[in-house]
Order: sequence, then structure tokens, then C-alpha cells
Amino acid sequence: MSLCLCSDPRGVRLVGQLSRCAGTLEMQHQGQWRPVVDIYKRWDLKSGSAVCQHLDCGSAVSVNTTYDSTSRPVWRVSVPCVKLTSGPRDCVRLEYSYTLSSTLDVVCSDLLPQPNISLSDGVFEVYQQGFRVLVGSDFTISCFVQPQYPGGSFQLISDTKKPLNLTLPAVNHSAHFLLSAMGHAHRGNYTCVYHADVYNHSFSSSQSPALYLTIGDLVTNLIIRVVLIVLALLIFDVCLFFFY
Repeated sequence: MSLCLCSDPRGVRLVGQLSRCAGTLEMQHQGQWRPVVDIYKRWDLKSGSAVCQHLDCGSAVSVNTTYDSTSRPVWRVSVPCVKLTSGPRDCVRLEYSYTLSSTLDVVCSDLLPQPNISLSDGVFEVYQQGFRVLVGSDFTISCFVQPQYPGGSFQLISDTKKPLNLTLPAVNHSAHFLLSAMGHAHRGNYTCVYHADVYNHSFSSSQSPALYLTIGDLVTNLIIRVVLIVLALLIFDVCLFFFY
């Protein structure tokens, strides 16, 4: 796992942590990236949320000032300006750029990456809308996420006739839900949500893309296939009759 140091074209970024939605606040001005300082301790969740929204990271969960022994050039930013504008970089005050040994750390609510979802075992057919599985069969739905934070859990949710709401601990950044005795009530969309405790806060990811399942009966599917084959042969014979 590597720390995020992503240059943002919007001139605002959070660096030094595993997620682009948490870390030390830096802004780019006059071609220079510098940390932002909070001299008078005016930064709060509202001003932090302006930064998070600017980065498409939700709202601020925490805003803290960290002191260290490193002196570096910094930017001072007008907090009232940040609260009133959607462009925090426009609030840099050049006359207050100087060297200090403190930084401003922001953690945003959309910290966790969106999980993925897949189907294994018991797959009968893959088609454009999703997957078709046989009535009475067993199958496994897997939830997984890009490695970022240890631990956590996955929640499997469905909008089926018999809704599911299952939770399993994350092992190697994934969880595998074994579902048995498939019935027509299991037809519908399935999604995963990833949960983790980070920075003394509980976070939940956005839902994964939906995985759609439909239930097929073996005999019914065989009959449909036979009928389609017979129809195709009849059409072929008719075409030959008129052609010759």
C-alpha cells in the first residue's frame, strides 16, 4: 500500500494518507504546492467540508492541526472565504505566506473506495442483463475492495422478494457469501457495502454496482431451447422450398 500524493488539477489536495480523501491539506498557488496552516484555529468542520466537497469526498469528519519539527513554506487561507466559495484555492492570502511547523489535517466522509461484486459457483448462464442461475442451486456472491485499510466488513444487500441483509468480516479485503437453495424469490439486484473503522471514526462506502440475478428452471430452459431449434429448422426448410 502506498500513500496518496495525487496532484489535483483543481489546486487542492490531501496528502500523506492511504486515501485521497484524507491527509494534510495542500494548495497550489503561483505554481507552488504548500501546506495550509491554521494560525488562529478558525478551521472547523464547515470549512473542512468545503475542501472535501471540492475534492468530491463528501463532508468533513475531522479537522485537526498537527505540529512537527519541520519548518517549511506554507499558505494561509481565509476561512470565511472558504465557507462562502466552492473554490478554496481562491482564498489563499499571499501576504500571509510564511514558514511554520504546523499543518492542517482533514478527514472526509467518502474515505472508503467503492467495492466490487461478482458471482461464482452455480452460474447457469451469463446474459446481457446479468446472470441466470438454476432453481435449487447454490451460489456464492463475492464482495471485494481495493486494498487500503486493514479489517472491516462487507454487507450484502438485495432488493429481492425476500430481501437479504448479510454481513461478513473482510478477509484479505474480500468476503464470500454462500447462498443456498435458489428460488424465484431470490431474483433481483444484489449490492455490496464496505464498512471500516479508521481514524477513530466508522466509515461506510458507497454501494457497489448492482449484480442482477434471475432464476431459471432446467426443464423450462431446455424446452425453450428445443422450441427455438425446431423453429429455426422449419424456417430453414421453408426457405429451401421457396428457393428451389
